[in-house]
Order: sequence, then C-alpha cells, then structure tokens
Amino acid sequence: MLKNLQRKTKLSLLKLLRIKDSAHSVALGFTVGFIINFIPSFGLGPIISTTAARLVKGNSIAGLIGGVLFIWISPLLFYINIVVGKFFVPFEIIDVDMEIEDTEEVVSAGLTIGKAFIIGMVVNMIWVGIIIYYVIFYIIKKHRISLLELVHKKWKIKT
Repeated sequence: MLKNLQRKTKLSLLKLLRIKDSAHSVALGFTVGFIINFIPSFGLGPIISTTAARLVKGNSIAGLIGGVLFIWISPLLFYINIVVGKFFVPFEIIDVDMEIEDTEEVVSAGLTIGKAFIIGMVVNMIWVGIIIYYVIFYIIKKHRISLLELVHKKWKIKT
C-alpha cells in the first residue's frame, strides 16, 4: 500500500512538473486546487478544484493535481478551520454528561461552531493560499528542471 502511494505521488509530481505553461499559471492552478480541500465538498473536490482553477485563469491540470494530491488531509484541514475560527468566534464545548434541556441551546451552539468553521476556513484559505502560491511559483520558476530530473531518474520505488 505504501509503494502504491509512493507511485501515485511520483506520478502526480511528474505530471505537475511537466506541464508546459507559465510558472504563474501552474502555481495558481495548484494553489486553487489545494485550498479547495479546506471546503467540505462532499466528494466533488477534484471537479471543483479543476473548475475553480480554470475560472481564475490558472492551469486546470495543476488544479486537479493540487486537489487530488492532498485530498487525504481534508479532515486535518477541517480541524484547523475550527481551531483558527475559535480565535475569532470563541465558544465552549458542552460537556457530554450535561443534560441539554433546551433545543435553542443546541441550535445556538451549532450556529456558533458553524460560524467559527466558516471564518476559520476563509482565513486559512487566504494565508495558506498565499504561502502555497509563492512556494510553488518559486519551485516551478527556479527548480523545475532539476526537480524533474530528481523525481524521474533518482527517485526509485523499490518493488
């Protein structure tokens, strides 16, 4: 299973590095594809990331790669959304042993947590998007050829 994951990662990196497009377009597409993972997309993430990359004039293949390559990290990103959102919309977790008598409390708590999630999602998408864009832009602009050689020739996956 680990070898299969390594093979898929290597193939995705090779596809990303071989895209014949400007560094800006590839970095923008990859970034948009990645930040879609912050949004609960209910299985439509690859389609949304490809479409969103095309809408912002990024490379749609890079958007697909950015969306699919990190789809496994989505639960962690959702947790980070809650943690960051909690700084802006403070809330307390209700103890499970307590009896909740009023449904209004439950709805209010759900709306507060939802608001924290959405605010955290937007904040994370902005700052992570900026960081990912500049990192990928720099890598594609300066090190595309050397990384392509490294991944293609020197990264051997033992069978």
